[in-house]
Amino acid sequence: QELRRDPCGDSSCCWLGYKSLCRVNCGRPDVDYNGVVYGNDWWVGSVVRYTCRSGFMLVGNPTRYCQSNGLWTPKPSCLRMCQRGRVEISERELNGTCNSTCKFKSYVGPPKQGCTRIDNCKKKETGWKRFFAQCVPCICDCALSCAFAG
Repeated sequence: QELRRDPCGDSSCCWLGYKSLCRVNCGRPDVDYNGVVYGNDWWVGSVVRYTCRSGFMLVGNPTRYCQSNGLWTPKPSCLRMCQRGRVEISERELNGTCNSTCKFKSYVGPPKQGCTRIDNCKKKETGWKRFFAQCVPCICDCALSCAFAG
């Protein structure tokens, strides 16, 4: 056992490795209906991770920490995504680099070309003039929050 500083503030805390043995427990973390939470340690210093089911996008920090006051840090939410078809977008716009491949590239952020989420990208087949171009166009799935889809 290794004793560390007392994050509980009441001298009732000791640590075993990286786990806190404080008496303070944050309880089961809440989760959106379309979300999934991973982790079953709910004591001070514990971390749980969140993901969303297919068709939903995680908004907020994917991890939550059990704080010394017995409360979890803010919970992320799962936003329903609506498919809007395919879009053509430059590799550079996706993540700022160009390596002549579009695979494994995705974008989640402020709407870009009307899309909040861009993924499942494939290289656009182009003519010989594009052969030497470093930054290739990608054809990707486009989705945005159903709340904004109208």
